[in-house]
Amino acid sequence: MTITEIAQAAGVSIATVSRYLNNGPVKKETREKLESVILKLNYVPESMVHQIVNTPLKAIAVLVHSLSNNYAMEFAEVLNYCYTGRETMLYIGCIPDPKIEYRYLMDLVSRGIKGTILLDSSEYKTQSEIYNELGKYMPIVLVHSFPADFPFNTITVNQEIGMKNAMRYLINLGHRNILFVRGTKGFSFDLKEKIWKEELEKAGTPPAPEQIRTISDSDKKTGMETTYQAVSEYLEAGNRPSAIFTCNDIMAMGTLKALREKGLQVPRNISLISHDNTALAACNDITSVDMKIRSVAIAAMDLLDYAIGGNDTAARHISITPELVIRSSVLPLSETHMEKNSPFPDKYRIP
Repeated sequence: MTITEIAQAAGVSIATVSRYLNNGPVKKETREKLESVILKLNYVPESMVHQIVNTPLKAIAVLVHSLSNNYAMEFAEVLNYCYTGRETMLYIGCIPDPKIEYRYLMDLVSRGIKGTILLDSSEYKTQSEIYNELGKYMPIVLVHSFPADFPFNTITVNQEIGMKNAMRYLINLGHRNILFVRGTKGFSFDLKEKIWKEELEKAGTPPAPEQIRTISDSDKKTGMETTYQAVSEYLEAGNRPSAIFTCNDIMAMGTLKALREKGLQVPRNISLISHDNTALAACNDITSVDMKIRSVAIAAMDLLDYAIGGNDTAARHISITPELVIRSSVLPLSETHMEKNSPFPDKYRIP
């Protein structure tokens, strides 16, 4: 594509096109016409082509499953800050549908991206062959929760330890009637539910199936509203847990809204504990399992540096241990009570 062809398509002179491309004086209506033609013809200035071809690209990509998920946002923010300090460009892509992940990765390879960090792809088990194949052309680091020995570089957060710490903390404070709020699909949700059930069984109080609430869009901003609706319905049915565990901080926000609308205080009436420990948990003073977002992001960068260096082709696997951050949202069962005007039946009251 040449400026002559652009001039012909726009019905203007070559000189006018040249002035436009060099930010010279061009009438507003002519400028708008040229912008429309250039966009339609996918024109790239020759000077830019030379710059792209002759300048080694120093860029990294990070792909996440949601940009309204606080964990993903904070993770990407740490990477962006660190790579900016290295004068390295960071491309951030959102892949809500795993079916288009391959196209994203192929596009990154074609652009000469130096490496890619994938954050908790929901289909990493079925996509592992794709990651392994594309890893021959572009180093890939997968951050995930599934403890598998993949043939590429991975970082795992040991959510089993984090969940056990959270449940044992609640149980040691006397809580047994614990509502479990989870998302619809994912290894980490299944793992947390398994431990929730096992720990309550060990405590001699096996949970009932109705003590689980499954939330759609739990990893997105809309998950706050769907959680609010689900927890509200649970409370309106006369259920009275002494504590609620949510599998992420987004669901904790929806739970808080439901409790407040029912006139229930955290932790005076019901204790609340969440997972991830993003800014949402911190600013609402919620006890939460810290997923070590900054540590995970820095580890991903280090692992990608190692892979880009190419000194050792063997894959490396790093495991990071979360910790429970205790705040004011949980009280011992003995200190939890209902108000006299509680809408709940007497059987749910604590003496």
